Amino acid sequence: MLRHNLFVIFAFLFFCNVSFASKLVIVYTPSMQGPIKTINSLFEKQNGNIEITAIPIIAGAAFEQIKNGYPADIFISADTMYPKKLIEEGFALENSYFVYAKGVLALYSNLEKLNKQSCLENVSKFQDYIGIINPELGPYGKAAMQALENSHLLYETQKRFAQGKDALQVLQFAQTKSVSMAFLPLSLVINEKSGNYCIVDKKLYLPINQAMVILKSSKNKNDAFKYLEFMKSNKVKEILKTYGFEA
Repeated sequence: MLRHNLFVIFAFLFFCNVSFASKLVIVYTPSMQGPIKTINSLFEKQNGNIEITAIPIIAGAAFEQIKNGYPADIFISADTMYPKKLIEEGFALENSYFVYAKGVLALYSNLEKLNKQSCLENVSKFQDYIGIINPELGPYGKAAMQALENSHLLYETQKRFAQGKDALQVLQFAQTKSVSMAFLPLSLVINEKSGNYCIVDKKLYLPINQAMVILKSSKNKNDAFKYLEFMKSNKVKEILKTYGFEA
């Protein structure tokens, strides 16, 4: 009888824990692919009853999906434009807007040895295809276009562009040597064991400020705000810096 009662008690406690477990769905920019795993793991350890599902979607596509009812709690973007638009159009909470980092543009190659001192000279030196993120969908593609235009290299290079839908696809182009080099977030290539990269002069493109917001449709706003506060912590800033972000 005692063993039966203990079993009932443990079963009750188990199902209570399951039923009270909270789940956060985070849509994030592919430029955060590296640090997001570490950040989410630390957050879950500090908040044992919260589980995170993180899905990489480029900013422009994420914006459209969220407007169409995508069931997410938090949007971590690679820019400030789309989070602001979500607020303006009534899909995100204004008091949750937070610029968590500034991105850095890099040129990466798994084929050529790049000149690190004069980064953009590489696009003229090597005449093969250049990977670039669709500038209509993500800020790193826009930044690459700005850098090339301000260096008077856009006209001669744009016919060699191989556009990808997001940073992860363009990285794959470069890793498989489908392109000789690619413009990518520094955060995606800084820890790459193969290939090499150079950092594009930051004066050649507008700052890539990256912001996040909590969505109005979230059913877990309390936990979403806990995550927001965690993103503001010094611990997260240090993690972001190890991936090349300016935090």
